[in-house]
Amino acid sequence: MGTRPNVEELFRRLEEQQQAYLRTLRQVHEALAQPTPSINSASGTAGAPSTTSAKKRRRSTQDTKVERPADWIAKVDRPRDADGRPVTLGSSVITGESEESDVEEEFYVQKPLPSYTFDHEHLKTHLKTHKFNKYGQELLETVVHDGRLINPIHPKLIREYPVDELWHDSHYSVFDVGKDGAPLSRSEIVEKGSKIDAAIWTCIQNLNSDPDSQQPAVGRITIIREPSPIILGALHLTMNQDFDMDELFRLLVAEDTTHAYALNRNFSHDKRIQRSFVFKFDYFTIVGEGVQPMPWQQSDTAEKLQNRPHDHIAISRCCSVVALSLSGEPVKRLRNNTRKARKEHTDHGNVYDPWAPWHVLNIQCYPDHLHGLEVHDSTKHYVNGPEAFMNTLLAEFQDAENRFSDLYKKISKLVIPPSDLMFDGELRDKLLFEDQYFTYSRRYFWGYQTLGVMRDGIKAIIDSYQKTFREEVWQGEHRTLWPMLDKKSSRNVHWKERMLKLKEKFEKIIKELDHLYEEIDEGRKEIRTLRDQLFSGTSVLESRKSVELSEVTILQGHNIKLLTLVSIFFLPLTFVTSVFGMTDMPPEHFFKWFGITMATVCIPFFLLIGSLNTTSGMEFWTGKWHLFLDFVLSWRSRHNDDASLKTEETLSSRRRSLSADPSRGRNPSDFQGRHGSSASMTTLRTGRLNSSAGFSQPQRESGIELTLVSEGESANSSRAKTTTQTVENMVSAENGTVNKISWFDKLTGGRKKSADHNV
Repeated sequence: MGTRPNVEELFRRLEEQQQAYLRTLRQVHEALAQPTPSINSASGTAGAPSTTSAKKRRRSTQDTKVERPADWIAKVDRPRDADGRPVTLGSSVITGESEESDVEEEFYVQKPLPSYTFDHEHLKTHLKTHKFNKYGQELLETVVHDGRLINPIHPKLIREYPVDELWHDSHYSVFDVGKDGAPLSRSEIVEKGSKIDAAIWTCIQNLNSDPDSQQPAVGRITIIREPSPIILGALHLTMNQDFDMDELFRLLVAEDTTHAYALNRNFSHDKRIQRSFVFKFDYFTIVGEGVQPMPWQQSDTAEKLQNRPHDHIAISRCCSVVALSLSGEPVKRLRNNTRKARKEHTDHGNVYDPWAPWHVLNIQCYPDHLHGLEVHDSTKHYVNGPEAFMNTLLAEFQDAENRFSDLYKKISKLVIPPSDLMFDGELRDKLLFEDQYFTYSRRYFWGYQTLGVMRDGIKAIIDSYQKTFREEVWQGEHRTLWPMLDKKSSRNVHWKERMLKLKEKFEKIIKELDHLYEEIDEGRKEIRTLRDQLFSGTSVLESRKSVELSEVTILQGHNIKLLTLVSIFFLPLTFVTSVFGMTDMPPEHFFKWFGITMATVCIPFFLLIGSLNTTSGMEFWTGKWHLFLDFVLSWRSRHNDDASLKTEETLSSRRRSLSADPSRGRNPSDFQGRHGSSASMTTLRTGRLNSSAGFSQPQRESGIELTLVSEGESANSSRAKTTTQTVENMVSAENGTVNKISWFDKLTGGRKKSADHNV
């Protein structure tokens, strides 16, 4: 038996067969595009004249004068196969079937795209001379800087990237769409063994470069996934005449939500923006194994991506742009009725024909390898550029739903407890009580916020679709977005039917996104409940520990109290021993007087400490202390009264001396001061006489006397203030009122009065 071929040999054979199939398929389409005589039917009418399918003039979209019958397609003579079935340009070579087997070629775009050809010299010149904006400079920072190439560009763009750079894992899908609407892959022109950058450059560097081709491209679909910087520069060169590539680079790099740039672009000053429609996707995805996000994308560090913990989800920002450009001249002129039109000089705009030659560009930056690769193939037929654009956009919607769903499952598995919780008590305790590292608090916070960001991303996608593709767009009645100028023409009717089928697919994926939005919202509520339960369980545990610590604190307090009592017991003993331990004490009868002194000091001290340790004893000694302070303050008041009398006698003698000397003038202020002093002393004498006689003056009379004293204070000096306070205390004591003043305030007040008197 012969040896079985290895996997590499099988892949090589498969690739050769695929290339042969694509070449044969292209030849078949080119042959079918040529006029061929019709084949007689199998019924065998010999001698019947053969007819040829006449080539018909392409009908204008604005031509409404001539109406064809509904069955005009069936009446056209077409080539037929051996079974008598008509062979169309859109039929499949393998199965003989097609999506639209009875569709006339006039339903498709017939005008080819303008041709171009670029080489690596054009690429070098473009990179050095074009003024890239800051977003383009960030994307191409490893290729060009300040108009100078960092590394020389090889003619085949062959470059070996460093091993640690894992974000150059590019993929591509480039299709040329012929007049039959079938997309044919350009991978057959790529040399075997070419590097991925060289393969992409080979596919995009020229368009309709063969003037003798029987099947020129009327549209091109270019899908580039995870492009390297040099490929981004090549796309900028080849697509900049159809798209504003600086705008697309800005949408890739700038952090923003998903948004559709399709409405009101017709009034721009840039013709490229007028005829282009852009849809941007911006959300987050899980980084795949062996893949690294691009340097300008938000993600975890490279070290964490390479060494991922078991409880870590590697998330990265991902983005994509899907753009459509229509070539040719505008078919309608619009008037801008907005307020900013005159200010921005955009009074008029242009509308381009949906059946004009077209480009569809899709740049994907998803570091996960979850994108669909079977979006376009030769079995599908696109009548125009908007249909190809919508199919590409539909694939992006489906990929977004898959990425959101996978990310939600990962987060739910990490955060939400498994079903083992019902049987595993250790797991329940682990989830109910927080550990020293706050693991679950951090996890719940991260999961709650991440799901919130995901929910906002889904809402942005849904809102962008609903605000852009309204019912009037699907019906071809929108003012600026692919309007149908002749709604009754067969081509527009056919396109409207195909658009309605696309609408059903979009509505289905939008419902799935809505359902996922609700699931994420429910997941956030569940995480919030888990977080609250964790907080409650941890709070109860901490409260229990606080009670235990309080019991320990109480025991420690009892121990400290016992130690204090023992210390208090030895304090008087220490005092007595220190006194009798002096060297100059007489030695006679030492122990007798030592015992007497110890008993005299210790017994009252112990009684005082014992009484102060009880509530009643504390109240008793507090009352005695206040009585003692009142006695001291009353004694000091009497001393101050005697000093005031002496001061009055001095003032009286001075007044008599002034009255005896007429040469001295009198100052009104001195007169007022003497008058006030006389009034003050009169009031003071009256108060003392009433106190000595035992009279109880009413509160109103006391108030009058105090008022007089205050007048004397304002007229004389601070001595009257001291006298007034003394009189207040005396009157309050006589009336039986007790001023609520602490003993410290009384003592400090007495000191202040004494200081004022000494002054």
